[in-house]
Amino acid sequence: MNLPAGVVRVLGKSVKSFDSKKELEDLSSSSFSGYVVETLFGDLGLEESALVFRQGQGLGCVYEYYGAKQTLLGDDALVHIMNAYSAEHGVLDIVDLSVQQVDLVTAFSPALKLTKPISRGQFKSLVKDSFDANLSKSVGPARVADSLSKESLFKKFGLAGIDGGK
Repeated sequence: MNLPAGVVRVLGKSVKSFDSKKELEDLSSSSFSGYVVETLFGDLGLEESALVFRQGQGLGCVYEYYGAKQTLLGDDALVHIMNAYSAEHGVLDIVDLSVQQVDLVTAFSPALKLTKPISRGQFKSLVKDSFDANLSKSVGPARVADSLSKESLFKKFGLAGIDGGK
C-alpha cells in the first residue's frame, strides 16, 4: 500500500481504544483530508486497510490480505474495512494530507475510489457492530502457510509486540 507520508495525527492507537463509529464521524465533521490505516492479524495473516478521506468524505479504500496475496480496492474493500474497525486487536494510524495530495492518490490509483463517497452521518451505519472472522474466507486460502507464523509476519513488517503477547 503506497500512500503519501503526510502529517501523522495518530500513531499506533489500539483498535480497542478507537470508537470507530464516533471517530470516523468526527473526522468527517471536521472536513478531514487524509487516511486512516489499520493493521491487524487475522486468519489469513497480516491485514492492512486504508480509508481515504477528502474534505470529510470517505472517498476511497484499499484492503490487503498479505498472507493470501489479495488486494481489494474501492467498493470491494469497503465491507472488509468496516468489519476490521470492529476487530479486537490491531493498531490504527491517522494521517493528514492536503486536498491536492488526496487528489494525486486517487489520480494514480483510480480503482480505490468508491462509486459513491461516504458522507457525514453514514459511517455509523457502515461500521460493523462485531468483527466477522469469516469474511476473510471469501478472498483466499483458509490459513496462512505454516512457514509464515504470526511472529515472523509481525517482525517482517516491524510490528513485533502489538498482539499483546497472545
